[in-house]
Amino acid sequence: MKRLFFLLLCLFGYHFISAQSDITGIWQGYLHIAKDSLAVVLVIDNKQDTLQVVMDSPDQFMTDIPVSKFSMMNDSVFVEVSSYNSIFNGKILPDLNQIKGTFMQNKVKFPLTLSRTNERKLFPRPQTPEPPFPYQTVDLKIDYSTDFPITGTLTLPQEKPLATVILITGSGRQDRDETIFNHKPFFVIADYLTKKGYAVFRYDDAPMQFFVKMTSHDFSDQVLTICDSLSSVPELSGVPMGLIGHSEGGLIAWMCAAQNPHIRFVISLAGMGVPLLDVLQYQSEAISRAKQLPEAQIQSNNYLNNRIYTIVQNSKNKDVAAKKLNDFILEYTRDMTAEQRAEAHLTPTEILMMNKQVLSPWFYQLFKINPATYMRKVSCPVLALNGDKDLQVEALPNLANMKKYLKKNDLHHFEVILGVNHLFQECEVGIPDEYGKIEQTFSPQVLKLMGEWLDSSLESFKK
Repeated sequence: MKRLFFLLLCLFGYHFISAQSDITGIWQGYLHIAKDSLAVVLVIDNKQDTLQVVMDSPDQFMTDIPVSKFSMMNDSVFVEVSSYNSIFNGKILPDLNQIKGTFMQNKVKFPLTLSRTNERKLFPRPQTPEPPFPYQTVDLKIDYSTDFPITGTLTLPQEKPLATVILITGSGRQDRDETIFNHKPFFVIADYLTKKGYAVFRYDDAPMQFFVKMTSHDFSDQVLTICDSLSSVPELSGVPMGLIGHSEGGLIAWMCAAQNPHIRFVISLAGMGVPLLDVLQYQSEAISRAKQLPEAQIQSNNYLNNRIYTIVQNSKNKDVAAKKLNDFILEYTRDMTAEQRAEAHLTPTEILMMNKQVLSPWFYQLFKINPATYMRKVSCPVLALNGDKDLQVEALPNLANMKKYLKKNDLHHFEVILGVNHLFQECEVGIPDEYGKIEQTFSPQVLKLMGEWLDSSLESFKK
């Protein structure tokens, strides 16, 4: 259940208020759900008579999550992290060593007591680029809708760019760096390619209140808007343009390249070549086996997940899917004890969270998209890379479908990268639990391969 919290990251600036020395320090507590728990850390620092407040999720290897609102009134403390739709309301106890209150995320409440501690876990990320940079960095706002602009960073080499690259993040709400567990893979990729002479644009997903209503078709529309906007930037005039998509971002790249003939190349990183149901069925079993779960539990998980996903995929609309899911879960849990429900992660709270996820506009619509529909229309050169230790998107079937459905092109290159996971980190097993433990953000071998393929294909991009 730890993955249900703090999974998506959106950056806010540090929040400043007048300093109050009694509250400064490191505060840690635990959220308890069934038999699982998640550490929550509040770090309050006094710098130049101003309080700086951030939150950590050490069990997910994340630090310095910006707090969007922080206030104190007598012994009451209010903390809001808008990027996670989370709020903490608490009272400082008389001994000044505990803050007791309630943590609420997505309207679900949990008791939380924060206690003073002297220890704070930090996680090195040595590949994260540090200034000064030997290239120009420009923050852009691109008109998209009346509700919000597209915000991102364009990095420009000192000479005229060899090509323009747009980075497309994977599933879930992401920032422009595709930050996960304090890793910033898109920052690493942008830095590497810009130093090689390429202009790179990376962008934030929409604000949460709009993102939750969007689907893959909206994400594709955003990328097409970015393509049109960047084409008018003087420094990029006459420069070939292409896409790099990670995970679902690879699917979005197929959708865009099928529609826009001015997209001259696509790099798919752990991209989807098979329908979502196939991806999720593989994930469920592959991760369970990598964790060495008992065979009976693996089979039970497979059955439950397959039934849920099949119901969503085959339902004519979300209302029908919701009713069928409710009927199935009621029948499946009818004879379970409370302990068995907790063991299976099927408590009422967990069922509510599951339904909210699988019936979201994005998730529901993604079941209806077949990547082959778009790949058949893609004729530009493609570099497709998948890791052999990727337990989220299986390498061989997805690459096989890309080879099958993409239009023939002598510059296509499909490769299974040995020893890397879904994030292209060099790893031991490939389970998501490893992502935050690994200091490497992105395999240098894969960076080099992307750069060499781009360099060798440049003449084709210009035609």
